[in-house]
Amino acid sequence: MKKAFSIGMLSVLAIGSILSGCSGSQDAQQKEGSDSSGDKKPVTITFWHRWPESQPVFEKAVKEFEAKYPNIKVEIPSIASAQYAAQLQAAVASNDLPDIFSNQSAVPTDQLYQLGLIHDLDDLFPQKKKDEFYEGTWTEGFTTMDGKVYAMPHFTPRRFAHVMYYNLDVLKKAGLTEKDVPKSWDELIAVGKKIREKSSDVYPLILGVKTDWLMGGFIGQMASAITPDILPNDGAYAGFNYKKGEYEHNSAGIVQTMKFIKQLQDDKLLHPNSLVIDYREASALFAGGKAAFVIDGTFLTSELQQNNKFSNFGVAPLPTKDGKPQYYAFQGETKASVHVSKNTKHYEEVKLFLQFYMDRIYQLELEMGVEGSPIIAQNQNTKVDNPQFVQAQKIHDQTFVLSPHQYVRNLAAIKVNTELNGKKPKENLGKILEGYMAGQIKDLEGTLDKLSADYNTALQDSIKKVSGGGAKVSLKDFTFPNWTPFEPYTKNKYDELGK
Repeated sequence: MKKAFSIGMLSVLAIGSILSGCSGSQDAQQKEGSDSSGDKKPVTITFWHRWPESQPVFEKAVKEFEAKYPNIKVEIPSIASAQYAAQLQAAVASNDLPDIFSNQSAVPTDQLYQLGLIHDLDDLFPQKKKDEFYEGTWTEGFTTMDGKVYAMPHFTPRRFAHVMYYNLDVLKKAGLTEKDVPKSWDELIAVGKKIREKSSDVYPLILGVKTDWLMGGFIGQMASAITPDILPNDGAYAGFNYKKGEYEHNSAGIVQTMKFIKQLQDDKLLHPNSLVIDYREASALFAGGKAAFVIDGTFLTSELQQNNKFSNFGVAPLPTKDGKPQYYAFQGETKASVHVSKNTKHYEEVKLFLQFYMDRIYQLELEMGVEGSPIIAQNQNTKVDNPQFVQAQKIHDQTFVLSPHQYVRNLAAIKVNTELNGKKPKENLGKILEGYMAGQIKDLEGTLDKLSADYNTALQDSIKKVSGGGAKVSLKDFTFPNWTPFEPYTKNKYDELGK
């Protein structure tokens, strides 16, 4: 997502707002919220989120919550996910945050904490409650700061891996079955040619190239089958080689994957609209029978079924070069969470909603086929009558591999991440793929070389600034020579390095 401000300017603006407008009213505000809950006066709490796939869940859940607590109204304004980062940055700068809001990498947890903008949630999470969540959920810099909880998970941490959906109607019309779903690039080309022979307006694959984070994610995942040493994901550290301690966006895996997508486009095996649409438009065309395959996350299951009223589809792993294994790095922590504004006037009501969130919304996410719960027992005990969603979750579990985490090795790396967030290049793999497919980028390798160099410079500068401020941190903390891709990086591996 595009940023409306640089992080540096954002910090200055937000700090200025805090100093000028927040001195001394918080206790009274919290008391006001508590009193209104006690005497049943009408209270409205506002919740901003960036997950369109969860919108049907929230709509159903809010009706249930308001029926249970008739004095509390929950407002969830419609915010396009592409505009969420800019809207959140503006709210931070003006110190006008809603009561509850979803996280966003442009304004990470550690920065919100340093600016004094978020409320700790420790009273919602005694140790017994924490233990119900997946191991790694309570990670410094993501959900906790200085040992206190500041972010509540929204989804299971096992998400964002990519899968391929196939349209059974399209396959049948082309004389194909589920057995023909491709596992390799060559198989995708062969199946694609058969589909094109049967219809002039139906294509093998469709992509929403305008959704750059999705494009970058699946490129990295496909590339992991070619160059597994390169981390296929993890936000700012996607494309990072933890063995060497440097970015390698110009790896053979990434280059070959991008060239393969371009080959599909040139051979007319990719739907021509792919370059000008986002992922939701791509899924609608897929559901409408205009493509046999589409690549997305597991959340697409519910979107196809509920938004597109389409259910005759299946789910498979991404095809890779030569059909070799792929993986998606998993570090335990959740990257989808919600915060509470430190200046909320209705903290007691907010707590009631967040407790309902954990008890009911997590369960609805499962029941409606959106995503798994961050609470282990709910995933084990909730009946899910949705075979496609179950299959997608199964593929996810097989795709995730526990990978190294610099925060575990050295907490000062959190500060480096904050610095890096403001210094990293605006370009990313998704934007480069779009430019390459549009013919605007002629030298793909050279462009990726520059992206790697710019990222490495940004990381080195960030480490230098943090270490210059007194923190003991170096590039060594980002280097894990004993990491073996496809093998879980467990606690004993950190012990080997001398954490």
